[in-house]
Amino acid sequence: MPTISYFLATTRDPIDDTKPLWNQPLPTSRRGDAITGPVAFEDETLSYGGYFSAVARFCSESGWKRVLRAATDTLAQPLTIANLENVSIFLEKHGAFYHPARIAVMVAGQRLDLVVNVAASRIGKQALLQETRALAALNEHRPFGWYPAVYAMTDAPLPMFLGNWFDGFHEFHLTRKRGIEELGILVWNGAADPCLLSETQTEALYRNMAMILAASYDPVTTCQIFPWHHAAGDFVVRLEGDLTSVKLITVRNYAPLTEASTELADENELLEALLIFFLHMGVRMRLDRLDGVSEVVWAPDRCLGPTINGFFQGLDLTARLSGFPEDFPRLFHRYVNHQRAGDLITLAGQLVGSIFDHLSEERRVVENHLEAHIHTVVELLST
Repeated sequence: MPTISYFLATTRDPIDDTKPLWNQPLPTSRRGDAITGPVAFEDETLSYGGYFSAVARFCSESGWKRVLRAATDTLAQPLTIANLENVSIFLEKHGAFYHPARIAVMVAGQRLDLVVNVAASRIGKQALLQETRALAALNEHRPFGWYPAVYAMTDAPLPMFLGNWFDGFHEFHLTRKRGIEELGILVWNGAADPCLLSETQTEALYRNMAMILAASYDPVTTCQIFPWHHAAGDFVVRLEGDLTSVKLITVRNYAPLTEASTELADENELLEALLIFFLHMGVRMRLDRLDGVSEVVWAPDRCLGPTINGFFQGLDLTARLSGFPEDFPRLFHRYVNHQRAGDLITLAGQLVGSIFDHLSEERRVVENHLEAHIHTVVELLST
């Protein structure tokens, strides 16, 4: 039987029932640096010890069959419990919906990382059930490795699911370097000297994010990945020289943005719905919190060109998967170019008003930039 060890963020922070923290409640803040209150699950406070113990039980039940299934799938070889050497469970961070645990497994002499997303609140439980359904649908119809796999789940007593960990991928956020006014992208890779993306890497990042979102959009049913937020670290990036790879670590829902009919009636309705998706994605792509935790900020205009290019790359893929004509992306391009800038501003304003809470900081930031943003989009599409 494998041995189990527990840690906070790294192996420098071991934890067990001899440590005072073991009996302390989990915090609700994203990074755990400022405790905003204990997590309540079914009217009970969840402690660190209760969390680690629940994750360990989930992984080890029935002879570690869940972990073995994931390991067999990932390593593409038959494995048994005799191949499991040891297991380390790390509490990665405290999210709004989940407290994800990284499961580091030594199996058949190889290191394998998995993730267990734990829903330690009622709202988290609802999100987890919705997410596992969304991931199942997307991984079936878009099997390109952009989203986590779901190997196993349980909804009681503490809801959680086991998925693959995107090794080498890291969260990133807009930042402002000292003495430089324009915002840049900082990758949270744990290095003493944090990595600030080059212009080429930043362009690739926005292009790939937009491509994934557009390729995941179903133009017939209008099902789409939403909600998603840069501020929550939903996308992660891995840098390999000049290559910039992007994944989505969470898909909270996959459904139409509005309560429309399940399928659009005609080509015009399809193009109108796609225009709404395009405008919404472009606006939300520009929003983040400075350094992930501070005020809401607006990404500079240089992200827009790559975002638009990525959108059309993704649209080409999803159109082909939907059986659309090869020239469908060009048709939509012409459709947008035939719209007047004033009409697009009005449509985007209505969209912002219906999606963003009127008291939210995000909405104030969007409204301050929306008109200039749409004019820049129009200009880029016309060139």
